[in-house]
Amino acid sequence: MKDVSFLKGQKIAHRGIYDNTRIYENTLASYKRALKYNYIIELDLRLLADGTIICFHDDSATRMFHLDDKIEKLTFDELSYMAKYKIPTFEDVLDLVKGSVPLLIELKTKTRKYLLENKVSELLDNYDGVVAIQSFNIRTLKWFYKNRPNIVIGYLVGKRNYKRESFFKKYDFLNINVNLFSDKRVRKIREDKLVLGYSIKSSEEYDKKASIYDSLICDNLLEIDKL
Repeated sequence: MKDVSFLKGQKIAHRGIYDNTRIYENTLASYKRALKYNYIIELDLRLLADGTIICFHDDSATRMFHLDDKIEKLTFDELSYMAKYKIPTFEDVLDLVKGSVPLLIELKTKTRKYLLENKVSELLDNYDGVVAIQSFNIRTLKWFYKNRPNIVIGYLVGKRNYKRESFFKKYDFLNINVNLFSDKRVRKIREDKLVLGYSIKSSEEYDKKASIYDSLICDNLLEIDKL
């Protein structure tokens, strides 16, 4: 049995701690703020055209940079030129955190079958820290289950994929949109699996959901904890 206790009863910083004005999501600055308060860090990984793994959530540059470019079609140099802040590579993050807090890593996989999975796992092979991998993509979880069986893996569940949940049950936890299922159903699911919930926006919402889920992924954690 894998040890998933590090994910239980903890507040998890969604893309670090940021305001997207002074400090941007999925940046070293946002992760440093989470580290300061010893929160688990949730982050997103994407693969660029030149094979660089970056921390970035969206599949396009529209929301963050007001450009139409698809992220995975750009090289790191091209993206760095257009970005209004420094986008970190996955290596940058591992060098920053150095195992001081657990990492909850979402893989954004769409193209180049299993290349991101391979590259991420190779970096984690030499990383001395606690990590969990999560994805909406069942094939990604199957790859890790087969090729890195010791890594904790979790299935992200949202409106688009919740009906596929029964197709593969070898994951170690579920991470469910807190607006998707009733509290009663979540409690039932927790009888068999550790269940995380995403993403909490306020202290009021946190108080309502904290007893329903094993742990919660939160925005505005400094406000939620009144720090």
